[in-house]
Amino acid sequence: MWAYQILLSLLTPLIMRKLKRLEKNHDNYSLQQALGNVDKEIRVDLWIHCASVGEVLAVRPLVNEWQRLFPKKQLLITTMTPTGAAQVGQLFQNNVQHHYLPVDWKRSVKKFLSKVTCPKLLIVETEMWPNLLFECKQQDIAVYLINARLSERSLKKYLKFKTLSKAIMALPKRICAHDAADADRFRKLGVESICVTGNIKFDLTIPDSVLESNWKSHLAEGSLVWIGASTHEGEEILLCESHKRIKQTHPMALLILVPRHPERFDAVYDLARGYFQRVAKRSEVTAENWSQYDVIIGDSMGELLLYYHCADVAFVGGSLITRGGHNPIEPALLSKPILIGEHTFNFKEITQELIQEGGALLCIDRSVLIENVLILFDDDSLRQVMGERSLSFAQRNQGAVSRVLDCIDEIKH
Repeated sequence: MWAYQILLSLLTPLIMRKLKRLEKNHDNYSLQQALGNVDKEIRVDLWIHCASVGEVLAVRPLVNEWQRLFPKKQLLITTMTPTGAAQVGQLFQNNVQHHYLPVDWKRSVKKFLSKVTCPKLLIVETEMWPNLLFECKQQDIAVYLINARLSERSLKKYLKFKTLSKAIMALPKRICAHDAADADRFRKLGVESICVTGNIKFDLTIPDSVLESNWKSHLAEGSLVWIGASTHEGEEILLCESHKRIKQTHPMALLILVPRHPERFDAVYDLARGYFQRVAKRSEVTAENWSQYDVIIGDSMGELLLYYHCADVAFVGGSLITRGGHNPIEPALLSKPILIGEHTFNFKEITQELIQEGGALLCIDRSVLIENVLILFDDDSLRQVMGERSLSFAQRNQGAVSRVLDCIDEIKH
């Protein structure tokens, strides 16, 4: 731990610079909270930490079920980012408090925890902060790692610092892993208390408002839509180049580009305008007018399900580059045929199974992506069959929320 403390101390100037920039650029960000300062006592029955937007979205089914079971209990959700905080406010209202998690300086963590009364902390996925874990243990706050995944790549990084990694992994009371492969990788780091619960993202209930939105109905007859969802730098170029080729065969085709990070919305808009004259932002143009454009930039928060629902074909980003891919569960639950690049180590087992089930196609490069989009655009029955198979796969993997609640002793037998 001493090496970690020294490194954290050396990084302090850079961290403070970043925190001040966040406060300057985001009205909803609190530097004081990031430093561990709390205005009043926080007394809650459960605390869930979500690093940012992705984790907040992932935890929806668990929060909804916990609140259904315990409607009078109080919940705290912490995030690291202002976009994550905004997502908490948008998704959850009743009996949910939000606070920024302090930076993992020991003093800041201690100040924060001195004001918190809570029996359990659930950390979503793999946000392991050593000082936070250690201080929680000192204060008898039981820590659980839920929806936990550990790729082969991450395991190799942890093993480079084996002593520290094993010490950190020993701190949670229990780890709820995605699948058996993830559980085995955690065991290689010395974890003993572990259970396989599946992925809580499968338990997402698609809101009626999404199913009733029907944005596609506003487009001109014959329009075909594909989405590039949760894309990263380097991917949008490939998607725009692909779309240019696709429009030679399907002039009415529309590409919806939804960058993973909101701060890149404007940059991706400018990039798309370098390829097409008719580019618009979702925030400026309603679906009734989308047929007039070649590309729509999805520059809104909390509407990814609506974008997916509008699409005939869904590409899941982070997979054409070595980012590791994002989860394909949401388009699967919406019965969409799914395209995925070859870099899927973040969701390796899920994507492999989805491809084997026939609900998704692997696109090893831009040319294969173009070929698959064109095949699907030209074959209505194939789109339907793939969509049915992706939905069947998603439904078959549901039930993780109840297993997690059981594993963290929230369900009493």
